[in-house]
Amino acid sequence: MAGSGGAWKVAFADFMTALMAFFLVMWILGQKPELLEGTAKYFRDPPKIRMPWNTGVLKDQAKEATVRDINAKASKENASKAASAEQKNLNAIAMGFYGMINVKSEDPNRPVDIVVSNDGVLITLYDRTRKPLFQGEASAELSQWGDFVFQNLAWLVDRHGFRVSIEGHSRSGLKMLSPAYSAWELSGDRASNVRRLMSNVAVAPEQFERVTSFGDTRPSKVGQADPENDHRVEIKLSVGTRKLGDPAPEKPVEKVKP
Repeated sequence: MAGSGGAWKVAFADFMTALMAFFLVMWILGQKPELLEGTAKYFRDPPKIRMPWNTGVLKDQAKEATVRDINAKASKENASKAASAEQKNLNAIAMGFYGMINVKSEDPNRPVDIVVSNDGVLITLYDRTRKPLFQGEASAELSQWGDFVFQNLAWLVDRHGFRVSIEGHSRSGLKMLSPAYSAWELSGDRASNVRRLMSNVAVAPEQFERVTSFGDTRPSKVGQADPENDHRVEIKLSVGTRKLGDPAPEKPVEKVKP
C-alpha cells in the first residue's frame, strides 16, 4: 500500500461514495409510497429557484440587465419631465407675446392666434380691416400695426433662439393693381417683407428656415373661403439653439395702442 502512493485513497473514496449512495437508495426504497412519489416528481421536474445576487454564474449579466432597465426608465422619466417643462415654457412665451402686442388671448376677435405644439409655436396673424398688417388689401408694405407686431416678434425670436418659417397666404377674389401681379406674388412679397424686417431688427439670417408663398390656395377653413381670415401670415417658431446674433436687447419695443 505504501509503494502504490496515494491511489488507494482515491479508490477508497470512490468506494465510500458508492456505498453511501447504495445505503441512501435502500433507505428511500424503504419509505412510504407517497414519499417515493414525491421524490420521483422532484427529480422529474425540479423547481426553478431564482438565484440571489451573490450566487450563480449569471449574476453579472443579471445585474447589467437590471441596471439597463433602471437607466432606461430614468431616461424616459427625465425626457417626460423635460417635455412637460418645455411645454410650460412655450405656453408662457405664447401668453407673453399676447401681452407684448396688447392683445387679450380671450378676445374672440383677436387678430392673432397662437397654437403651442411639442416642438414649437405656430403664430397666425390676420390682415383684417380693423387691424391691417399691411398698407392696403393688395399691398405688401407693412402698416404701423404690422411693423409693431413683427418687431416684437423679432425680439421674441432672438431672445429664445427659435428657428423661423414664414408662410404668406392671400384670400381669393382680390382686385390686383396689375394682371401680372397675382395672389402668388402678393403673398410671397408679404412673407419676404416680414422676413426682411425681422432680420433687420434682431433675427440672424441662419435662423430662418424657409419663406413660402401659398397665394390663395390654402384658405384658413378647409374647402371654404373666409375673407376675414384667409388674408394672413403664418409663422412657425421651432425650438432650436441660436448660433449667431447678439444677446437680446434689454429694452422692449415701444408699444402702440391697439
